[in-house]
Amino acid sequence: MTMTKVGALSMEYYDEGSGQPLLLIMGLGGQASSWGEPLLEQLQAHFRTIRFSNRGTGGTDKPPGGYTIRQMADDAAGLMDAIGLEHGHVFGISMGGMIAQELILNHPERVQGLVLGCTTCGPAHSVPVPAQTLAQFGQIMQLPLEERIERFWEITVTPEFKEQRADFLKRILELGTATPTPMETFGLQFAAIQAMDTYDRLPQIKSPTLVIHGDRDILVPVENAEILHQRIPESRVRIVQGTGHCFFWENPDEVVEEVVEFLSKLPVGA
Repeated sequence: MTMTKVGALSMEYYDEGSGQPLLLIMGLGGQASSWGEPLLEQLQAHFRTIRFSNRGTGGTDKPPGGYTIRQMADDAAGLMDAIGLEHGHVFGISMGGMIAQELILNHPERVQGLVLGCTTCGPAHSVPVPAQTLAQFGQIMQLPLEERIERFWEITVTPEFKEQRADFLKRILELGTATPTPMETFGLQFAAIQAMDTYDRLPQIKSPTLVIHGDRDILVPVENAEILHQRIPESRVRIVQGTGHCFFWENPDEVVEEVVEFLSKLPVGA
């Protein structure tokens, strides 16, 4: 782990691997450790990965007050400045995909290739979270830390993965409880998500874009991938079959293959 200053914010980040730079942006309540080692190890064989904890999570400062998706995108751009990274590819998942959208819309020169995973353009123009899942999410948030993390898997991965990969999920649990995300952060990030809307601005995106989503996602319905695909010019969409919201945990091999195939075709320094 390395710490750096981004304005007044002290940010936790990891700079690993070699190759073209790939900035990884995590989702709601997640942190730099939430990507999962199988995915990271494979990505780092092809890219220099820079992963970090958003404000309010991990080792990054947890300032009070309202958060916005634009603010967190500016944090990401500030991190790039702090480590001397002029531009690179960006891979954001869930809320991280929303941050990635604001990053490319407000700092277009920084993003060469864009990968948007299991995300939306904001509630106003998206297929919403099913009412049953939303109610389940609310119940889970009331639980003690360890039980809360374990129960999140009911809505983020398929039942088969939950049963078959208990070893992997135990490791994610250990990492999550080592630097737990405060309840206040969930509230601040959730409010930021609710206020986010990029729908009208998505046609402004000029960088090559891959939209990727699990077909069994019950948290962010897969139909949202098509909305993004239709709004972003010349984008490509890939649906990872048999996976839930955390498709990158469930099938890292296919995800890495798709991301590498897509990004490796882009010219360095474009």
